[in-house]
Amino acid sequence: MSHCITLGNEDMKKTLVRSLLYIVLLAGIVSFASCKDDDYGAIFLSLSSEADLDFTNSVLTLSPYSAGATFHISGGDGMYVITNPDTTVIDYRYDGNVLTVIPVGLGSAELNITDRAWNRYTLQVTVAYPETTYTISRIEGVVQGAELTQSQTLAIQRDIESAPLVQAGGKYVFTYTDKEAASGIVTIYPSASTSNMLHGIFTQTEDTDQTRIHIVLTNGSTYEFILGMTSVLLPGYDDSRTETSPARVLMQDVTETYRSLYPALEKAYCVQHIPGEAL
Repeated sequence: MSHCITLGNEDMKKTLVRSLLYIVLLAGIVSFASCKDDDYGAIFLSLSSEADLDFTNSVLTLSPYSAGATFHISGGDGMYVITNPDTTVIDYRYDGNVLTVIPVGLGSAELNITDRAWNRYTLQVTVAYPETTYTISRIEGVVQGAELTQSQTLAIQRDIESAPLVQAGGKYVFTYTDKEAASGIVTIYPSASTSNMLHGIFTQTEDTDQTRIHIVLTNGSTYEFILGMTSVLLPGYDDSRTETSPARVLMQDVTETYRSLYPALEKAYCVQHIPGEAL
């Protein structure tokens, strides 16, 4: 009789242990499900400054002379950890509310933002000198001289349009290497198809309604251009395309090139048209 009671107690102990195991397992499942239900969403960055910065699809481009970019971080669980693997390109400041990315040197780097909920955001940062590209749509010879014959005027125009520094489809790429964006490196593509680029340096000065650009190529050749809106540099020019912003031109004074052959010539310009951008 006593032996039977002992077996009953053992069975009760086993049942109790199983029950406790089930309870612990169930609690773990509930806890895991609860964690999975905590949908914090993705980490998100939004620019907090009104500066004109190039920031699209988690990619930020900064000038080395920029004061940096300031962001607000949102999403995730709010417990952010920020890592910056390459401190030679960028640095950052984070005060718990505002993140500021600061350029240090030229190059590309990543800034990683994570949280305890396994969310991750990677900001791709490129620090580079700012560039401006002027693609030429067409070349025009502008000739002034009241005493020139019509055939002389046409001959000068044809000669100007046949030998420009940059043909239609070619482009100028100006890379500004100083803080004031007044000088730097120029790369010239003489045509749309050529791979024979021209390299040099440039300086530019601002004048009323126009910019004066001085170019010195590596071969020693020098060029002077005036950059401005077509309507200003070419009064009376008909540019009625309302679907674009005002077109501009790069104008080169080539008067002295032709004056010895045509003494009646007053002014001659090689005009390189830069199309306006779509509105």
